Amino acid sequence: MQSAHLQANAPQPFAATKVLDGFISNLEPVIEGEDVKTVYDVTLNYFQDALHRHWPGDTIGILTYNMQADVEYILNRLDLEGKADAIHRVGIDKNCTKKAAKVPPFVPAAVSLRRLFSECLDLRAVPKKSLIRGLIPCTSDPCDKRFLEVLCSKEGHSAYEEYILKQGKGFTALLKLVTSCKPTAAVMIEHLPRLMPRPYSIANAHREDGSRTIRFIISHNASCPGITTTYLRGLDTGALVYFYFRQSSPFTFKDSELRNNLIMVGTGTGVSPYLAFLDLRAEALAKGHTVGKAELIAGFRYRDRSYLCQEEILGYLETGALDACYEAFSRDENSRFKYVQDRIKERKAQIVENLRNPHGLLFVCGDSKVLLPQITATIVELLAESSDDQERESSKAFIDQLKKDGKYREDVWL
Repeated sequence: MQSAHLQANAPQPFAATKVLDGFISNLEPVIEGEDVKTVYDVTLNYFQDALHRHWPGDTIGILTYNMQADVEYILNRLDLEGKADAIHRVGIDKNCTKKAAKVPPFVPAAVSLRRLFSECLDLRAVPKKSLIRGLIPCTSDPCDKRFLEVLCSKEGHSAYEEYILKQGKGFTALLKLVTSCKPTAAVMIEHLPRLMPRPYSIANAHREDGSRTIRFIISHNASCPGITTTYLRGLDTGALVYFYFRQSSPFTFKDSELRNNLIMVGTGTGVSPYLAFLDLRAEALAKGHTVGKAELIAGFRYRDRSYLCQEEILGYLETGALDACYEAFSRDENSRFKYVQDRIKERKAQIVENLRNPHGLLFVCGDSKVLLPQITATIVELLAESSDDQERESSKAFIDQLKKDGKYREDVWL
């Protein structure tokens, strides 16, 4: 049995439960190939006595680990390989003049450097100027020092944007630019943020029979691999994973809403939470309950090699848990509909009717910077019968009110 994650007993963001022990019972690629992200279907089983009631739309938080290559790079760079596994006490230096200085709550009082760098500190965090300023005394080469001084100065804001923000350079990448910089562990503890747990949408409905199974979908971008997806895809069946249930958001879909009419919009792995919606509806139908109408608008790159859970969706269509599925394929040359926005426009009458229906609900899952604003803008255009500015503003206010009332629900990816 591996040692518990160092953050297992620390307070977790948006936690609804304590950290639980999960075991990988399934981890298989369901999409892979050229020009597509590899997508994995993951199942966790957990055995704690307390059974948490989760809803479709809920999420879990996975306690993650930094990539081993990054950890080894830091240990090597700072000449700490020989001390990496020794236990060190963490406290405030008696000569510290900083007021109210304290050890971050996610850093144990006694810890090895290897585990500190692996489990506590975000080695790929975008460096703030305060961190860059803290690196200057740890740098020996005058040119490197000057570079860091410019980056953290007011006059060097454009350089900071160019080298750090635009290029997305994290802490380890910055160290590779200033080769004479050797920060101490103390500097890193003081300035690096916490390695945060990663949230994932639950893709299966809760079972009243007491089964403790959580399913979720992850995607791996080979050109820009994520920390948690890299960690998870390297696990074997039976591997221990630390996770917790996060507090419910307005995006959830509950038993009391089974009679409501649903329109669900998502792209790529943004379709995964709707698998839990459909799972709940299928279970209700199997018990003889009445459910409302459900339509899915789903976007993928290719029909033949990136259509997530296609057979599963077809199965829900056959059983009636899903009434209709409208797809868009952005990279297929012969595709009539490239984006979910095209499908939304095609379904204009039905969507507007659903929004105005007191029993209608619209769910949208995707990136908050691109997809969600685009979909909101598309629906505002649908509601505005003309290009009159006053009517458009009225439509925007109507959408805002729908969101406040819980009829238009967004699952926001940051």
